[in-house]
Amino acid sequence: MSEFAKTVLFIAGAAVSLIAAFVVGPAGEDFDVQQLVSEKINNFDPLSATQLKIVRYDSETAESREFEVAQEDGLWTLPSKQGYPADATDRMAQAANAIIDREILRVASETAADHEDLGVVSPDAGGLDSKAKGVGVRVVMSSSNGETLADMVIGDEVDDGSGQYYIRNTDQDAVFVVELDPEPLSTRFEDWIEDDLLELSTFDILRVLIKDYSAELQPVLTGSGISFQVAWDRRGEMQLRYDSGESDWVAEDLKKFAPEKKELAEYQLTEDEELDNDKLNELRNGLDDLLIVDVERKPEGLSADLKAGEGFLEDRESATDLMEKGFAPVPLTRGAPPEILSSEGEVVCTLKTGVEYVLRFGKLQLAEGEAPDADEPEDAEASGLSRYMFVLARFNEAVIEKPELEDLPELPESAVSSNAEEAADESESAEDAPANEAEATEEEEEEQESEDAAGSTKEIADDTASEEQAEGEPNAEPKPEEDLAAESEDKEQDLQTIIEERKSIERENQRKLDEYQEKLESGRKTVQELNERFGDWYYLISNEVYGQVRLSLDDVVKQKEAEEGDAETEDDASVGLPNIPAAP
Repeated sequence: MSEFAKTVLFIAGAAVSLIAAFVVGPAGEDFDVQQLVSEKINNFDPLSATQLKIVRYDSETAESREFEVAQEDGLWTLPSKQGYPADATDRMAQAANAIIDREILRVASETAADHEDLGVVSPDAGGLDSKAKGVGVRVVMSSSNGETLADMVIGDEVDDGSGQYYIRNTDQDAVFVVELDPEPLSTRFEDWIEDDLLELSTFDILRVLIKDYSAELQPVLTGSGISFQVAWDRRGEMQLRYDSGESDWVAEDLKKFAPEKKELAEYQLTEDEELDNDKLNELRNGLDDLLIVDVERKPEGLSADLKAGEGFLEDRESATDLMEKGFAPVPLTRGAPPEILSSEGEVVCTLKTGVEYVLRFGKLQLAEGEAPDADEPEDAEASGLSRYMFVLARFNEAVIEKPELEDLPELPESAVSSNAEEAADESESAEDAPANEAEATEEEEEEQESEDAAGSTKEIADDTASEEQAEGEPNAEPKPEEDLAAESEDKEQDLQTIIEERKSIERENQRKLDEYQEKLESGRKTVQELNERFGDWYYLISNEVYGQVRLSLDDVVKQKEAEEGDAETEDDASVGLPNIPAAP
């Protein structure tokens, strides 16, 4: 090895040693941190990163908030969200690439006294309160065996807006300037999950049922003590079908609450009313893109179809927690197990596949530090509030159209009789045969049927010829054998044609039945998979999306717009000017 090569290796080794010494532990008193300028920190394989923890400080609550992503047995989850499934493969790679091999552009400080000014105070440092300033974001990335790949605090952006940030290793005082894009290090829940909850397409939506009501449990004093009863505010119910051929909505059933009858009554559109297609199309789009902003694990004791078991009803803490979120376990029909009653109505979305989504809406979730004005309902949307929602799936078999089977052409009566006798003989033979005798294959059976049919045809033709001869005139000469053979051949061909046609129809009918059964099985399987995904959680959606999806009768129905010709006529009538003849 040449002296030059040895020198290069020595310098490279020294640089690695310097960086390793700096990353592993605090620099010694005699170490010149300036030597690290142009070196790179966070050297690791991004594919080895299987755990990410991001810590941010909330000054309003004076608490540190942790967001975690981890891979276990090949599956990504969010431990900070009670193990909710994550869609993190690409996002984790982006997060790793955002912090690896960051080149040190310059040293901004070497003392802890500057941490607050540069925004690199650790968010989980002791002694922080609501007045704490200069708190950064701590990012810890680890491998599957628990090895720490990076542990750093990201501070403020450099004032020149060049995409450079102040950063430091969490256990060291020195602060560096590096180029960094912190966007992949998001702690927004929706950035790490499949946020399209229903995963449906607007083209698949067949009909929507909207139950517009509010309900809550109210305590009532009875002879046996305090019990609860449901206080309903029922307003309307609308079943609407989307006609994809006409790209239009059709009202299948409209109901409005009649106070005098204390029940829902049929509502008929008047001549000057129509469905508001714009609002209903927004509803379709809202269902297609029903984004969730957060989740909470469902209380134990509720089944996937939101039935409440006895243990759940006895668990006062779980029931109270559920009611605080706008849901209550009550028997909706006499003698039935309690189901979840939602405080703000329901929407049932039926797909062409027979899969139905039942969405039940609860109360608002107030954002930290925000309290919307009760007199300003629009303030709820402006403040970014979310609303609790339960989801379950069920299968509506009636949506799948049953196949229309084609009738089989009838066989000649003599052929039916002949085949019946042969079937009886075969049945007797089968009874005498050993029980363990192997069955004939389908192909052999078809060949046998063809042979039987041919035999039957010949017998029918011979019998027919004999009958014709017997019925003829006593002195009539018998038909020539050539004519009898031709007639027999024609009838044999006719019967064979009928038999082949019956087989073709039977095959087509069976294909239709198989296709129908496949649709049923596919729908039931989809429902099972969906409920396995929905079963453990209730979700939070933006209140804006809620308003887009859970419509009222007043939202669905609007006044017809006056046609252009009608408007002109009304304007002319209102002016009332006399007809003035033109000047000569």
